[in-house]
Amino acid sequence: MRKQQVSVLMLQETHFRKDHVPQLNHLIYNRWYHSTWPSSASKGVSIALHRNFPMTVSSSLVDPEGRYIFIKGNIGSCTYTFGNLYAPNLAQTKWICKVIGLLKDFSEGTLILGGDLNLSLYPSLDSSTGLSSTSHLALRRVNVALSSLGLTDVWRVLHPTDRDYSHYSVAHKSYQRLDYLFIPTHLLTSCSNASIGSLLLSDHAPVFVEVGLRFLPRPMSNWRLNETMLDSPAHVLKTAERLEEYFKLNNTPDLPQGIIWEAHKSVIRGHFISLGSFLKRQREAQVTSLATQIQSLEALHKRDCSDAILEKLNHLRSSLKNILNSKTAKLFLSSRFKYYAHGDKASKFLLAQIKKRRAKSYIHAIPRLPHCLGTLRR
Repeated sequence: MRKQQVSVLMLQETHFRKDHVPQLNHLIYNRWYHSTWPSSASKGVSIALHRNFPMTVSSSLVDPEGRYIFIKGNIGSCTYTFGNLYAPNLAQTKWICKVIGLLKDFSEGTLILGGDLNLSLYPSLDSSTGLSSTSHLALRRVNVALSSLGLTDVWRVLHPTDRDYSHYSVAHKSYQRLDYLFIPTHLLTSCSNASIGSLLLSDHAPVFVEVGLRFLPRPMSNWRLNETMLDSPAHVLKTAERLEEYFKLNNTPDLPQGIIWEAHKSVIRGHFISLGSFLKRQREAQVTSLATQIQSLEALHKRDCSDAILEKLNHLRSSLKNILNSKTAKLFLSSRFKYYAHGDKASKFLLAQIKKRRAKSYIHAIPRLPHCLGTLRR
């Protein structure tokens, strides 16, 4: 998601319990809104906002059963409402129409709705079999309810005759488009792209919609050494050769030793930046190659559902997962080092943690207690 520069992230089937929601202190997505199922780690939906997404959330509506969450707020002088749904496997149309009624009363301004509906709104195009267990009359009620909010299926508008799917059922050996993003009709002119990703790490593919709204510019970030580059003996040897070459060329009597020493820091930093960029391009090329192969095999598998192609798909997905897991391990080690290095020192890191805890424990108001009749005694 970070690579795609997603501003608003909608997740379904998060499987968080109400009393065990993890503290997601993500550097990029630092504002999370959850709806959880209280009795077990099932269902669950979440909305995450990018740190540079200039939305001030004013209120939210959370389903106690972990099926939907709505948030609304302001971006500049405009009001926006975002909704995330996860429909049940049975009686989907009745549930969707009920939730849309709740959304009508809650939403203000521009409404953007997404989620897993667990049904195909247009079975002839959204299902590889062309069939649906939901009646046409029930599907029509859902489409009418969405139209009453002024919403339209943005992917279908931009791909009116294309067949692509976001879910593969192993049991039924069929593909379906179950995941949707709906935007108001007046935003269609600002929408430059809508696409369905590949089934890489889940049984549901991500759905992307790019809307041309102007937000605040992205701030510059500081460079930091990637310590994992020093784990490779080849990289260490190359760095040593670069340092030896630098001091051989610049260690002359007419230059002060202090200037030579300070200048070598810039040279070696440039060397690490160049090496890091090369390794990043190499890793991204591997990921892109695997994703392209997966996408091509998915297109073949969507046509004939061959077991041999499915086996190749699973092998490529496993290879891709290994590459992404190595990046996750690096982030985990970086997080552990950060907490270890700061420890209980009086630093900005500790101050930030205290501010978060203070904000959570701050009492905004004391509710008025109901009037009780009684006698006070010492």
